Amino acid sequence: MSDNVVKFRRPEKKPEPKPPRQRGPMPRWVPFAVLFAIAIVIFFVQGGAGGA
Repeated sequence: MSDNVVKFRRPEKKPEPKPPRQRGPMPRWVPFAVLFAIAIVIFFVQGGAGGA
């Protein structure tokens, strides 16, 4: 009788995709660093380095 039994295998589960990394709040100094970097770029573009 056991010859008629169909044995089923459980389908393998795909690994769950990792959720996107949650970024914490931005540090308070980041906007000031960005503004400072922009100011430096503008300074050098305008030729403020005091060349010849």
